[in-house]
Amino acid sequence: MPNETCFLVAYVLAFIMEAARFASSGDSVRRWTSWVAFTMMGLAIVTHSLYLVDRVWNSWSGNQFIAFRSWHDWGFLAAWLIALASFWMSFRRSDKQIGLFVLPIILAIVGLAVVFPSESPIATSNSSASFWRLTHAVAMLIGTMLVALGFAFAMMYFVQGWRLKHLGTSANSLRLPSLEYLQSIGRKCILGSALAVGFGVVSGAIMNFTQDGQVAWTDRGILFSGGLFIWLSIAALLQWVSSNRGRGEWTAILSVLSFVIVVAALAVVMSAPHGNSPTSLSVRNMQRWDG
Repeated sequence: MPNETCFLVAYVLAFIMEAARFASSGDSVRRWTSWVAFTMMGLAIVTHSLYLVDRVWNSWSGNQFIAFRSWHDWGFLAAWLIALASFWMSFRRSDKQIGLFVLPIILAIVGLAVVFPSESPIATSNSSASFWRLTHAVAMLIGTMLVALGFAFAMMYFVQGWRLKHLGTSANSLRLPSLEYLQSIGRKCILGSALAVGFGVVSGAIMNFTQDGQVAWTDRGILFSGGLFIWLSIAALLQWVSSNRGRGEWTAILSVLSFVIVVAALAVVMSAPHGNSPTSLSVRNMQRWDG
């Protein structure tokens, strides 16, 4: 089975080809670099998928499933989901350089996941709590992934807006989707993220109740994830209002601000102590994020 190096190199090569496509001037070179970038992206996703399948296959311990219980696994899963979304959008709009903005996010997540320890299971004796823990984690993962995609499309919006304002429509060195498309995708990403994080807060509360028989509403983890949901809901509402008033740049600004807030939240969570041993973590400490 492939290891992390295989798909990391493939993602790097795909980004290099996207950069070469941006720097090239001839149509034939553009078509060639575009084809190579798309092929390398597909190869990266295939090897990335095989790696995740191998992690899942080797994570059965008797009747217990111990995969995706570390930042290492969740980081690779998040990067894989973003890569799939980028690949699909690039397929639908092959003439646009979406990967040039999304691939740096994928590379950053993969790079961080490599740093995290790969063996740090979170044990719990309650199978119902384990189900809700997984549900909560998936919801928060989807919310984070959508915020990251919203950030990438916000960056495209700013670049495309600057180009149209200063260079006009004749500048073809960088081909990006229209401002209307970028604004629409940005709104959908933040709205979807708010819904996912909201479901994550609810499932996290159910997990705590199933596990401890009560929900500590004043717990820092619950307050933290609840505050994130409130912000994303406000951002989604403000984006809807600004788009109706023809202020697309505010949609992009809110997407960037949401990304910064989520990154800061993850940094706090990842720097917090999660137990004394990589193989025996404290469920109580993990609830700082699991809420």
